Amino acid sequence: MTDQNSLQLAMIGCGDISERFFKQAEALDDVQFVATCARHLDSAERKGREHGVDRWYDDYERMMDEVKPDGVVVTTPHSLHAAPVQAALRRGIHVLNEKPMATSLDDCIEMERLARENGLVFMQLPFDHTPAFLTALEYLNESTLGKFTGAEAVLLIPGPPRDNWYYDRSVAHGGAMLDCMVYPTSRLISLLGPAKRVTGFVNTLIPHRIVGGGKRVESDVDDNVTLLVEWETGQQAVIRSLWGTSFARNDTAVYGRKGTLWMSGSGIVVHSPEGPIPGAEPVEWQGFRDCYRVPVSPDAPNESMIEHFAASIRENRPPYPSGTLQLHVHEILFKGYRAAETGEAQELTTTFTPWHEVEPSFYDTRGEFI
Repeated sequence: MTDQNSLQLAMIGCGDISERFFKQAEALDDVQFVATCARHLDSAERKGREHGVDRWYDDYERMMDEVKPDGVVVTTPHSLHAAPVQAALRRGIHVLNEKPMATSLDDCIEMERLARENGLVFMQLPFDHTPAFLTALEYLNESTLGKFTGAEAVLLIPGPPRDNWYYDRSVAHGGAMLDCMVYPTSRLISLLGPAKRVTGFVNTLIPHRIVGGGKRVESDVDDNVTLLVEWETGQQAVIRSLWGTSFARNDTAVYGRKGTLWMSGSGIVVHSPEGPIPGAEPVEWQGFRDCYRVPVSPDAPNESMIEHFAASIRENRPPYPSGTLQLHVHEILFKGYRAAETGEAQELTTTFTPWHEVEPSFYDTRGEFI
Protein backbone atom coordinates (compact mmCIF):
# COMPACT_ATOMS: atom_id res chain seq x y z
CA MET A 1 0.00 0.00 0.00
CA THR A 2 1.29 3.45 -0.94
CA ASP A 3 1.84 5.91 1.91
CA GLN A 4 1.18 9.36 0.48
CA ASN A 5 3.28 10.93 3.25
CA SER A 6 6.37 8.96 2.24
CA LEU A 7 8.92 9.98 -0.33
CA GLN A 8 7.98 7.84 -3.31
CA LEU A 9 10.69 6.30 -5.44
CA ALA A 10 10.77 4.15 -8.57
CA MET A 11 13.49 1.67 -9.51
CA ILE A 12 14.83 1.51 -13.08
CA GLY A 13 16.86 -1.68 -13.45
CA CYS A 14 16.03 -4.75 -11.38
CA GLY A 15 19.26 -6.75 -11.29
CA ASP A 16 21.49 -7.62 -8.34
CA ILE A 17 22.65 -4.02 -7.82
CA SER A 18 19.11 -2.80 -7.16
CA GLU A 19 18.70 -5.01 -4.09
CA ARG A 20 20.70 -2.85 -1.68
CA PHE A 21 18.59 0.21 -2.46
CA PHE A 22 15.34 -1.64 -1.78
CA LYS A 23 16.72 -2.81 1.55
CA GLN A 24 17.94 0.66 2.48
CA ALA A 25 14.48 2.11 1.76
CA GLU A 26 12.80 -0.63 3.79
CA ALA A 27 14.88 0.42 6.80
CA LEU A 28 13.32 3.91 6.67
CA ASP A 29 9.84 4.90 7.79
CA ASP A 30 9.34 7.74 5.33
CA VAL A 31 10.70 6.36 2.03
CA GLN A 32 9.17 3.68 -0.17
CA PHE A 33 9.49 2.26 -3.65
CA VAL A 34 6.19 2.40 -5.52
CA ALA A 35 7.17 1.08 -8.97
CA THR A 36 9.79 -1.04 -10.71
CA CYS A 37 10.96 -1.02 -14.32
CA ALA A 38 13.17 -3.43 -16.25
CA ARG A 39 13.78 -4.27 -19.87
CA HIS A 40 11.83 -7.50 -19.32
CA LEU A 41 8.51 -7.04 -17.54
CA ASP A 42 8.82 -10.33 -15.68
CA SER A 43 12.03 -9.08 -14.06
CA ALA A 44 10.29 -5.92 -12.89
CA GLU A 45 7.35 -7.97 -11.57
CA ARG A 46 9.60 -10.43 -9.75
CA LYS A 47 11.58 -7.67 -8.04
CA GLY A 48 8.39 -5.78 -7.25
CA ARG A 49 6.75 -8.79 -5.62
CA GLU A 50 9.89 -9.46 -3.55
CA HIS A 51 9.62 -5.97 -2.05
CA GLY A 52 5.88 -5.37 -1.88
CA VAL A 53 5.74 -3.10 -4.93
CA ASP A 54 2.68 -3.65 -7.12
CA ARG A 55 3.35 -1.44 -10.18
CA TRP A 56 5.70 -2.95 -12.76
CA TYR A 57 6.81 -1.59 -16.13
CA ASP A 58 9.09 -2.32 -19.08
CA ASP A 59 8.95 1.31 -20.28
CA TYR A 60 10.54 3.84 -17.92
CA GLU A 61 9.01 6.88 -19.64
CA ARG A 62 5.51 5.45 -19.27
CA MET A 63 6.27 4.57 -15.66
CA MET A 64 7.43 8.10 -14.84
CA ASP A 65 4.41 9.66 -16.57
CA GLU A 66 1.88 7.40 -14.85
CA VAL A 67 3.42 6.99 -11.40
CA LYS A 68 4.97 10.47 -11.11
CA PRO A 69 7.50 9.44 -8.43
CA ASP A 70 9.43 11.98 -6.38
CA GLY A 71 12.65 10.31 -7.44
CA VAL A 72 14.08 7.43 -9.43
CA VAL A 73 17.03 5.14 -8.74
CA VAL A 74 18.86 3.95 -11.87
CA THR A 75 20.74 0.64 -11.61
CA THR A 76 20.81 -0.49 -15.25
CA PRO A 77 23.99 -1.66 -17.03
CA HIS A 78 26.48 1.15 -17.64
CA SER A 79 25.52 1.99 -21.21
CA LEU A 80 21.85 2.33 -20.23
CA HIS A 81 22.27 5.02 -17.54
CA ALA A 82 22.07 8.19 -19.62
CA ALA A 83 18.66 7.89 -21.27
CA PRO A 84 16.50 7.23 -18.17
CA VAL A 85 18.44 9.77 -16.09
CA GLN A 86 17.91 12.46 -18.69
CA ALA A 87 14.25 11.48 -19.13
CA ALA A 88 13.66 11.81 -15.38
CA LEU A 89 15.44 15.15 -15.07
CA ARG A 90 13.45 16.57 -17.99
CA ARG A 91 10.27 15.61 -16.12
CA GLY A 92 11.34 17.32 -12.91
CA ILE A 93 12.09 14.04 -11.10
CA HIS A 94 15.07 13.73 -8.75
CA VAL A 95 17.66 11.06 -9.60
CA LEU A 96 20.05 8.73 -7.79
CA ASN A 97 22.26 7.13 -10.45
CA GLU A 98 24.63 4.20 -10.02
CA LYS A 99 28.19 4.56 -11.23
CA PRO A 100 29.43 5.30 -13.79
CA MET A 101 27.55 8.48 -14.65
CA ALA A 102 27.31 7.47 -18.33
CA THR A 103 29.47 5.99 -21.07
CA SER A 104 30.24 9.26 -22.86
CA LEU A 105 31.39 12.62 -21.56
CA ASP A 106 28.73 14.40 -23.63
CA ASP A 107 25.99 12.48 -21.82
CA CYS A 108 27.57 13.30 -18.44
CA ILE A 109 27.62 17.00 -19.33
CA GLU A 110 23.97 16.92 -20.40
CA MET A 111 22.87 15.13 -17.22
CA GLU A 112 24.60 17.68 -14.98
CA ARG A 113 23.15 20.56 -17.02
CA LEU A 114 19.59 19.27 -16.79
CA ALA A 115 19.82 18.79 -13.03
CA ARG A 116 21.38 22.19 -12.42
CA GLU A 117 19.04 24.16 -14.68
CA ASN A 118 15.93 22.40 -13.33
CA GLY A 119 16.98 22.74 -9.69
CA LEU A 120 16.85 18.98 -9.07
CA VAL A 121 18.74 16.66 -6.78
CA PHE A 122 21.09 14.57 -8.91
CA MET A 123 22.96 12.16 -6.66
CA GLN A 124 25.66 10.43 -8.65
CA LEU A 125 27.56 7.52 -7.12
CA PRO A 126 30.15 6.61 -5.85
CA PHE A 127 29.09 7.57 -2.33
CA ASP A 128 32.24 8.59 -0.45
CA HIS A 129 30.38 10.11 2.51
CA THR A 130 31.20 7.26 4.93
CA PRO A 131 32.17 7.56 8.61
CA ALA A 132 35.78 6.58 7.76
CA PHE A 133 35.98 9.20 4.99
CA LEU A 134 34.53 11.91 7.24
CA THR A 135 36.98 10.97 9.99
CA ALA A 136 39.90 11.15 7.54
CA LEU A 137 38.94 14.74 6.71
CA GLU A 138 39.80 15.72 10.29
CA TYR A 139 43.48 14.92 9.56
CA LEU A 140 43.66 16.54 6.13
CA ASN A 141 45.48 19.62 7.34
CA GLU A 142 48.89 21.20 7.79
CA SER A 143 49.15 20.60 11.51
CA THR A 144 48.87 16.82 10.96
CA LEU A 145 50.48 16.21 7.57
CA GLY A 146 52.36 19.39 6.77
CA LYS A 147 52.01 20.69 3.23
CA PHE A 148 50.22 18.39 0.78
CA THR A 149 52.79 16.91 -1.65
CA GLY A 150 51.09 14.05 -3.52
CA ALA A 151 48.73 11.08 -3.41
CA GLU A 152 48.04 7.55 -4.60
CA ALA A 153 44.84 5.52 -4.86
CA VAL A 154 44.21 2.00 -6.15
CA LEU A 155 41.40 -0.47 -6.65
CA LEU A 156 42.82 -3.85 -7.71
CA ILE A 157 40.75 -7.02 -8.16
CA PRO A 158 41.13 -10.35 -9.97
CA GLY A 159 38.27 -9.24 -12.25
CA PRO A 160 34.47 -9.49 -12.15
CA PRO A 161 33.66 -13.18 -11.59
CA ARG A 162 30.49 -13.20 -13.69
CA ASP A 163 30.45 -14.09 -17.37
CA ASN A 164 28.20 -11.31 -18.61
CA TRP A 165 28.30 -7.79 -20.08
CA TYR A 166 31.29 -6.68 -17.98
CA TYR A 167 33.67 -8.15 -20.57
CA ASP A 168 31.74 -7.03 -23.69
CA ARG A 169 32.71 -3.57 -24.92
CA SER A 170 29.58 -3.30 -27.09
CA VAL A 171 27.48 -3.40 -23.91
CA ALA A 172 29.77 -2.07 -21.18
CA HIS A 173 31.49 0.65 -23.29
CA GLY A 174 34.44 0.38 -20.91
CA GLY A 175 35.93 -2.01 -18.41
CA ALA A 176 38.10 -1.24 -15.39
CA MET A 177 38.05 2.51 -16.10
CA LEU A 178 34.28 2.99 -15.78
CA ASP A 179 33.52 0.10 -13.44
CA CYS A 180 36.37 0.36 -10.90
CA MET A 181 38.61 3.37 -11.60
CA VAL A 182 35.71 5.65 -10.71
CA TYR A 183 36.05 4.65 -7.02
CA PRO A 184 39.66 5.68 -6.26
CA THR A 185 39.33 8.71 -8.54
CA SER A 186 36.17 9.86 -6.79
CA ARG A 187 37.73 9.30 -3.37
CA LEU A 188 40.82 11.40 -4.16
CA ILE A 189 38.87 14.19 -5.84
CA SER A 190 36.31 14.27 -3.02
CA LEU A 191 39.16 14.55 -0.53
CA LEU A 192 41.41 17.01 -2.34
CA GLY A 193 39.26 19.01 -4.75
CA PRO A 194 39.27 19.57 -8.52
CA ALA A 195 42.34 18.70 -10.58
CA LYS A 196 43.89 20.52 -13.53
CA ARG A 197 45.01 17.84 -15.99
CA VAL A 198 45.34 14.09 -16.54
CA THR A 199 47.42 11.66 -18.53
CA GLY A 200 47.73 7.88 -18.47
CA PHE A 201 47.83 4.43 -20.00
CA VAL A 202 44.92 2.10 -20.74
CA ASN A 203 44.94 -1.36 -22.35
CA THR A 204 43.43 -4.84 -22.42
CA LEU A 205 46.03 -6.93 -20.64
CA ILE A 206 44.10 -10.24 -20.47
CA PRO A 207 41.88 -10.80 -23.54
CA HIS A 208 41.42 -14.55 -22.85
CA ARG A 209 40.10 -14.87 -19.31
CA ILE A 210 39.13 -17.61 -16.91
CA VAL A 211 36.31 -16.32 -14.67
CA GLY A 212 34.06 -17.78 -11.97
CA GLY A 213 33.49 -21.51 -12.24
CA GLY A 214 36.44 -21.88 -14.58
CA LYS A 215 34.54 -20.55 -17.59
CA ARG A 216 36.62 -19.12 -20.45
CA VAL A 217 35.69 -15.63 -21.65
CA GLU A 218 36.91 -13.51 -24.55
CA SER A 219 37.29 -9.96 -23.26
CA ASP A 220 37.68 -6.76 -25.28
CA VAL A 221 37.35 -4.23 -22.45
CA ASP A 222 40.13 -2.32 -20.73
CA ASP A 223 41.36 -4.17 -17.66
CA ASN A 224 44.62 -2.31 -16.93
CA VAL A 225 44.47 1.43 -16.21
CA THR A 226 46.95 3.91 -14.74
CA LEU A 227 46.21 7.64 -14.58
CA LEU A 228 48.39 10.52 -13.43
CA VAL A 229 46.39 13.50 -12.19
CA GLU A 230 47.83 16.93 -11.41
CA TRP A 231 46.34 19.73 -9.33
CA GLU A 232 46.64 23.43 -10.09
CA THR A 233 49.21 23.77 -7.28
CA GLY A 234 51.49 21.11 -8.80
CA GLN A 235 50.86 18.02 -6.68
CA GLN A 236 50.38 14.77 -8.57
CA ALA A 237 48.53 11.53 -7.85
CA VAL A 238 48.86 8.06 -9.34
CA ILE A 239 45.50 6.29 -9.63
CA ARG A 240 45.44 2.62 -10.58
CA SER A 241 42.89 -0.09 -11.38
CA LEU A 242 43.78 -3.58 -12.56
CA TRP A 243 41.60 -6.65 -13.17
CA GLY A 244 44.49 -9.07 -12.81
CA THR A 245 45.58 -9.48 -9.21
CA SER A 246 45.36 -12.51 -6.93
CA PHE A 247 43.67 -10.43 -4.20
CA ALA A 248 41.57 -7.30 -3.82
CA ARG A 249 43.14 -4.03 -2.69
CA ASN A 250 41.31 -0.73 -2.24
CA ASP A 251 43.27 2.04 -0.53
CA THR A 252 44.30 5.66 -0.68
CA ALA A 253 47.38 7.56 0.51
CA VAL A 254 47.71 11.32 0.90
CA TYR A 255 51.32 12.43 1.34
CA GLY A 256 52.40 15.50 3.27
CA ARG A 257 55.79 17.00 4.06
CA LYS A 258 55.47 15.94 7.72
CA GLY A 259 53.13 12.94 7.59
CA THR A 260 51.02 10.55 5.54
CA LEU A 261 47.34 9.62 5.70
CA TRP A 262 46.32 6.10 4.64
CA MET A 263 42.74 4.94 4.11
CA SER A 264 42.17 1.22 3.55
CA GLY A 265 40.09 -1.75 4.61
CA SER A 266 42.14 -1.74 7.80
CA GLY A 267 40.86 1.73 8.66
CA ILE A 268 42.71 5.04 8.88
CA VAL A 269 46.41 5.19 9.73
CA VAL A 270 48.51 8.35 10.04
CA HIS A 271 52.30 8.38 9.83
CA SER A 272 53.36 11.16 12.19
CA PRO A 273 57.11 11.07 12.95
CA GLU A 274 57.03 14.47 14.67
CA GLY A 275 54.65 13.38 17.42
CA PRO A 276 51.75 11.10 18.38
CA ILE A 277 48.18 11.55 17.18
CA PRO A 278 45.92 12.22 20.20
CA GLY A 279 43.50 9.40 20.91
CA ALA A 280 45.06 7.08 18.29
CA GLU A 281 46.68 3.66 18.75
CA PRO A 282 50.43 3.39 17.99
CA VAL A 283 51.03 0.73 15.30
CA GLU A 284 53.69 -0.39 12.86
CA TRP A 285 52.26 0.07 9.39
CA GLN A 286 53.76 -1.30 6.16
CA GLY A 287 57.11 -1.50 7.93
CA PHE A 288 56.99 2.11 9.19
CA ARG A 289 57.16 3.15 12.81
CA ASP A 290 55.62 6.36 14.18
CA CYS A 291 52.24 5.33 12.81
CA TYR A 292 48.88 5.69 14.56
CA ARG A 293 45.59 3.95 13.88
CA VAL A 294 42.84 6.56 14.12
CA PRO A 295 39.43 5.49 15.47
CA VAL A 296 36.42 6.36 13.36
CA SER A 297 34.66 9.31 14.94
CA PRO A 298 31.49 8.24 16.77
CA ASP A 299 29.96 11.58 15.75
CA ALA A 300 30.42 10.99 12.02
CA PRO A 301 27.09 10.58 10.19
CA ASN A 302 26.42 7.05 8.96
CA GLU A 303 23.71 7.53 6.36
CA SER A 304 22.73 4.97 3.76
CA MET A 305 22.68 6.13 0.15
CA ILE A 306 18.88 6.19 0.05
CA GLU A 307 18.78 8.08 3.34
CA HIS A 308 21.17 10.73 2.00
CA PHE A 309 19.20 10.99 -1.26
CA ALA A 310 15.92 11.43 0.61
CA ALA A 311 17.37 14.04 2.95
CA SER A 312 18.80 15.99 0.01
CA ILE A 313 15.36 16.07 -1.64
CA ARG A 314 13.50 17.08 1.50
CA GLU A 315 16.02 19.75 2.49
CA ASN A 316 16.42 20.99 -1.10
CA ARG A 317 20.22 20.79 -1.00
CA PRO A 318 22.85 19.19 -3.22
CA PRO A 319 23.93 15.70 -2.18
CA TYR A 320 27.59 15.28 -1.30
CA PRO A 321 28.17 13.08 -4.40
CA SER A 322 26.63 15.76 -6.61
CA GLY A 323 26.35 15.71 -10.37
CA THR A 324 28.80 18.63 -10.54
CA LEU A 325 31.48 16.84 -8.49
CA GLN A 326 31.01 13.59 -10.38
CA LEU A 327 31.07 15.34 -13.75
CA HIS A 328 34.61 16.40 -12.87
CA VAL A 329 35.49 12.84 -11.78
CA HIS A 330 34.11 11.45 -15.03
CA GLU A 331 35.89 14.06 -17.14
CA ILE A 332 39.11 12.70 -15.61
CA LEU A 333 38.12 9.16 -16.67
CA PHE A 334 37.09 10.01 -20.22
CA LYS A 335 40.05 12.29 -20.78
CA GLY A 336 42.20 9.52 -19.33
CA TYR A 337 41.03 7.41 -22.25
CA ARG A 338 41.86 10.29 -24.59
CA ALA A 339 45.32 10.74 -23.09
CA ALA A 340 46.06 7.04 -23.56
CA GLU A 341 44.93 7.21 -27.21
CA THR A 342 46.91 10.34 -28.10
CA GLY A 343 49.89 10.14 -25.77
CA GLU A 344 49.16 13.72 -24.70
CA ALA A 345 48.13 15.10 -21.30
CA GLN A 346 44.58 16.47 -21.28
CA GLU A 347 43.48 19.72 -19.66
CA LEU A 348 40.38 19.47 -17.47
CA THR A 349 37.69 22.09 -18.04
CA THR A 350 35.09 21.22 -15.39
CA THR A 351 35.30 22.16 -11.74
CA PHE A 352 33.22 22.16 -8.56
CA THR A 353 33.16 23.63 -5.07
CA PRO A 354 34.06 20.94 -2.49
CA TRP A 355 31.42 20.30 0.17
CA HIS A 356 34.09 20.35 2.89
CA GLU A 357 36.78 22.94 3.52
CA VAL A 358 40.53 22.40 3.30
CA GLU A 359 42.72 25.38 4.12
CA PRO A 360 44.35 26.84 0.96
CA SER A 361 47.70 26.93 2.76
CA PHE A 362 47.67 23.09 2.79
CA TYR A 363 48.37 23.18 -0.98
CA ASP A 364 50.99 25.96 -0.94
CA THR A 365 54.42 24.30 -1.14
CA ARG A 366 56.19 27.28 -2.73
CA GLY A 367 55.62 30.12 -0.29
CA GLU A 368 58.19 29.21 2.37
CA PHE A 369 60.95 26.76 3.28
CA ILE A 370 59.34 23.42 4.15
